[in-house]
Amino acid sequence: MPEDVSHLIDELRAAGGDSTAIEVKSAAGGLPESLTPTLSALANLPGGGTIILGLDERFGFRPVPLPNVQSLKQGLAAKARSFTPPVRLTLDDGIAYGAPVVVARVHECDKSAKPCRVTATGASYLRGYDGDFRLSDIEEQAFIAARRAPMFDRPLVEGATSADLDLELVKAFVEAVRERDQQGLGRFVRDDERPRP
Repeated sequence: MPEDVSHLIDELRAAGGDSTAIEVKSAAGGLPESLTPTLSALANLPGGGTIILGLDERFGFRPVPLPNVQSLKQGLAAKARSFTPPVRLTLDDGIAYGAPVVVARVHECDKSAKPCRVTATGASYLRGYDGDFRLSDIEEQAFIAARRAPMFDRPLVEGATSADLDLELVKAFVEAVRERDQQGLGRFVRDDERPRP
């Protein structure tokens, strides 16, 4: 069953325009090119955001006939792949005041990969109330400085033992780390040494 987003539109009408986390586009003539910076900006926004296609903001968020809902969703999904990293979307059919709309939930980009960039140009954007603004060099550096290493490889492997490891590779790895990190693993000459309490 399509989600009724009329309450969201009522909030936008009361505010007099789009919000930081919600962007509305007519899309009566097809997928708008102006969605490119919006997708980047919403992916860089904490918590992500929502794009609603099928409403005309210039005329009080009045519903407009969409030429081909399925084609719009396919176009959005394809456009989401043109970013680095790709923008993650959840696409749904919606209803606003009885008319069909497309609701695209843009998920926040993982902090380890921000900022989300337009692959073709390298540009990345931030959301500023009812607009998308290209990142300054300082803003871009702040995103990069805040990156954290991916954590997907942290969980223990069930049932694994040291017998599953290639001992020659382990030995080479430990030697390389000891050589590079004299204050860390390099403090220990033998494998069976333990740090002092």
